Amino acid sequence: MNFKAKISAKLAVLANDYYGRPAQNTAERLNIYKVFFWAMLRYMLIDIPNARIRLRNCTIGKMVTVKGNLLVNAKGRIFIGNNCRIWSHIGRTQISAGPRALIDIGDNTFINTGAVISSRKCIRIGSNCHIANDVVIMDDDFHDVASHTTNSGAQTIFIGNNVWLATRCIVLKGVSIGDGAVVAAGAVVTKDVPPYTLVGGVPAKPIRNIKPVEQTF
Repeated sequence: MNFKAKISAKLAVLANDYYGRPAQNTAERLNIYKVFFWAMLRYMLIDIPNARIRLRNCTIGKMVTVKGNLLVNAKGRIFIGNNCRIWSHIGRTQISAGPRALIDIGDNTFINTGAVISSRKCIRIGSNCHIANDVVIMDDDFHDVASHTTNSGAQTIFIGNNVWLATRCIVLKGVSIGDGAVVAAGAVVTKDVPPYTLVGGVPAKPIRNIKPVEQTF
């Protein structure tokens, strides 16, 4: 998708948000242009500089934006790819990498408000992923079920490209989620998810396959 097409798509989304349909007259179009202009101004003057401040102890790519008061614990290594957007303005988003841990987030991934990404070993998230409100991704249980003073050990989490983790789902340690998969709201993922599969429930189980579509970013 070229730059002009991206702008047109964004204007169409705004029109639908405000009117539930395309803008139909000059006044409506001017209002959408005004909203878009102020959003882009905030993006350039506030959200990009905010990312540089909030993620100053991380390695970040180009045009990374942070909206709100993101909480970051970077005792380990945190890598965030180009064009990633992290929202933390309604619920506070948390990204924590403990000592010797790694969090690696691919290009163009969106993390919504209130999400928690906590690593004590390794969490890898692919490109073009959508992580919704209040999602929790943790590669460590922090203590054993039987003994609260015994650590049960961390296990790496792999999340592929074009994955959607819906609101308040939980991804637990040792799990791999394939490209194009969708995890339904409130699901708890304890086992691997095949590519292009919708899973849901507690624990998460396959619901149906998803037909791959061409991604345009």
